[in-house]
Amino acid sequence: PIRYKAPMPVRFKVPKGQILALPPNEPDIQLGKSLVAGAPHRIKAEQIDAGRRILRRYLGRKGDFLINIHATYAVTKKPEGVKMGQGKGNIEYFVARVPAGRVMFHIPSLNPMPGYVPNLSHFREIA
Repeated sequence: PIRYKAPMPVRFKVPKGQILALPPNEPDIQLGKSLVAGAPHRIKAEQIDAGRRILRRYLGRKGDFLINIHATYAVTKKPEGVKMGQGKGNIEYFVARVPAGRVMFHIPSLNPMPGYVPNLSHFREIA
C-alpha cells in the first residue's frame, strides 16, 4: 500500500458542526480486516494513538495495518471558573470527526505473513 504522512493538526479554533454521513454509493469496506465506526463520533488523538500501539503490539514490526483517520480538528475549553463571554477558550485537544461506516483501522489481508496466524482479538480491545 501507498504510505502517506498524516496531515498536521491545524491550530485554528473551529466550530463543533455536524459530522456528515458518507455518500451512499461509496462503500468504504476493503478486502482484509477492518474496524468500522458504527455511529458518528469525535475520536481523540490519544485514542487513535492507543489503537495504533495495540495493533503494533499484536501484529509486531512486520505486521502491516493502515489508520484511515487523523485528528486534525481542534477542540477548545475554557479554564475552570471562567464566566460566560470573554471569547472562545484555548485549544485543549485534537479530534478526528468520523462518520458512521468509515473504516478507522484496516489490516490489508487476512494473513499478512505466511506461516503466521494472526490473533485478531485485538480489534475487540480497541473497540
